[in-house]
Amino acid sequence: MRRITILGRNLKDEDIDQIKRLAEDAGMTGAKIEVVDAVGEPDPDCEDEIVLILASPETCVDPALETDLATTQRGGRRAICVWPHDAAPGAQPPDSMNKYAYSIIRFDTERFRVVATEEDQHCFETSDGQPLPKPNTERNLCVDEEKAKAL
Repeated sequence: MRRITILGRNLKDEDIDQIKRLAEDAGMTGAKIEVVDAVGEPDPDCEDEIVLILASPETCVDPALETDLATTQRGGRRAICVWPHDAAPGAQPPDSMNKYAYSIIRFDTERFRVVATEEDQHCFETSDGQPLPKPNTERNLCVDEEKAKAL
């Protein structure tokens, strides 16, 4: 079973409708979609849980965002952050998104479908689809060290 959890704490109803429609248009109609004010503990009966976060200006400055993103990683869940369709070109994510997000993508149905359904696909981009610099996180440092050893 796949579950889509939308972090709705800082969103208006039309924002929630927009992000739900993105998930549905990407083929997640069979998934359970719920809206929460904070990310809780993982559901042990759920095989694939995605926490969907609309990277609105209000969400990006929310001091509780880092806690929600860190909590998302428990139980193998993935945080996918999506820029709103009307986001400023070249918008940059907050450090907490760079640190914990599985992917940060522009508002694009096909891009969301790929990162949501193919677990080894990551994408980090600005609101207008330009690549973001690779975040300097511990998970990337480990991968870089392994690649260096293999050379």
